Amino acid sequence: MPIPAVDVENLARQTAVRIQTGKSFGSGTIVRRQGQTYTVLTNWHVVAIVRGDRTIVTGDGLLHQPLGVPRRLGDTDLANVEFRSAIEYKVAPISAEPAAVGEPLLAAGFPAGAEVLAVAGGFVELLLPKSLPQGYSLGYTNEVKIGMSGGPIFNAKGFLVGINGRGKYRDPDFGVYAFEDGSEPTTELLEKMVKSSWGIPISIYLQFVSSDLGS
Repeated sequence: MPIPAVDVENLARQTAVRIQTGKSFGSGTIVRRQGQTYTVLTNWHVVAIVRGDRTIVTGDGLLHQPLGVPRRLGDTDLANVEFRSAIEYKVAPISAEPAAVGEPLLAAGFPAGAEVLAVAGGFVELLLPKSLPQGYSLGYTNEVKIGMSGGPIFNAKGFLVGINGRGKYRDPDFGVYAFEDGSEPTTELLEKMVKSSWGIPISIYLQFVSSDLGS
């Protein structure tokens, strides 16, 4: 059953973090807690290039230094980074069910240079039968700005269904809409893809979590 939109927004404010690396900015989502150690899920492109010390800023405005180096999840555009705190932070509840076309979504993150979380409503536009490179297959209508990469995508029930990664209207001539196997979308599909923001389904993260637990 859907929960009020304001409650989903509050959940986003409690679980989204700002990631600052030198002069670049990105977002992240708290997805796990073990004792006083928190795991933040973000995009690899947010944390891959070090232009200075990384800092994680939680919703209460406190600054946290990451533990160790970020860990990329396979060849996807996802990465884990951890921090430690005695303060109890909310962990984003993860959906066990995939998103569905037409399903309402709330996307959140910190636009570049902003200290206030941005939230954007929309719905699932496309679920690709085969993935774009780096795990991208969730297309949605929400407006995602630069800096919101790594932020959460929640469904109306308040479950995390994906992670932001790419905004709308990328130049198709650069091959950003070619599939992972090298094939190209039809003209009709490409038109929809260009008008969509793109995220990575949370199921990709869960595959890595389950493989870790099984090892």
